[in-house]
Amino acid sequence: MVIRPSVNSAKCGGCLHCVDVCPINFARAEDGKARAVEGPFCAECGHCAAVCATGAIAHPGLAASGFERIAPDARLPYGRLLPFLKMRRSRREFKDERVPREAIEKLLAAAVQAPNSCNRQDVRYTVITDRVLLKRISAKISSDVLRLVRLMDHPAGRLFFRIFRRKEHQALEPFMPLMEAAAQAAAGGMDVVLYSAPCLILVSAPKGDPCGPEDAVYCAANIQLAAEALGLGTCVIGFVTEPCRGDASIRRMCRVPEGYEVKTSLIVGVPKFPYPASVPKLPPKAEYFG
Repeated sequence: MVIRPSVNSAKCGGCLHCVDVCPINFARAEDGKARAVEGPFCAECGHCAAVCATGAIAHPGLAASGFERIAPDARLPYGRLLPFLKMRRSRREFKDERVPREAIEKLLAAAVQAPNSCNRQDVRYTVITDRVLLKRISAKISSDVLRLVRLMDHPAGRLFFRIFRRKEHQALEPFMPLMEAAAQAAAGGMDVVLYSAPCLILVSAPKGDPCGPEDAVYCAANIQLAAEALGLGTCVIGFVTEPCRGDASIRRMCRVPEGYEVKTSLIVGVPKFPYPASVPKLPPKAEYFG
């Protein structure tokens, strides 16, 4: 059953913004005001009610209390936005402090504001703060990386990968120096997977969802920015994401929901120190047409 929005004609000011944002479910009435029509689909995105300045539109699938009025001065000026974006660094050095639950909840509240395909909002988050479990995850992945490096370093192992697992070999070969360095550091007792972070957040999407990777990454990006705003540090950890996809035992260890696949992983913690300067970036590689 499709849940339909409705228009209170007495409140409608005739701006027709709802028709502009959703011509599937709204049309211009004879009196010049908006009217709801029975379109084939409603994503329950809420744009129709959010764009209405007079509160004329109601959507039975969405709580009216959720449509918060946003002050015009809430928009962040670009002159403040860009320096804030430059503040964000991938952090791998944390104080030995837990991340408060209320801070994690704020990160996830920011995450769900990210765009997602057809407003399905089916990204899932696995938050791990159990220190024992974090050490187990790191130790397991470190051991697997060391085993893989040894295999790839052996002539017979390299030959096997080149012949029978060619795509994996091509994907891993550029990262071999990093993996070798990580394996050596791990052998010396350093946590090169989670960097002793007190919190790991796995961002997952349904298996087979063609838009799942983008949906999850947008949410993770919001988490990183929200963490910066809260004075927390984050880092994307590919050494967790890939093993979660390929190793069922790690997937179980990380409590990945059934039917979901980890698309990106983040560690979160209280930074040991600030960065007083930004880092140079290359100019955008862009082509303009028109």
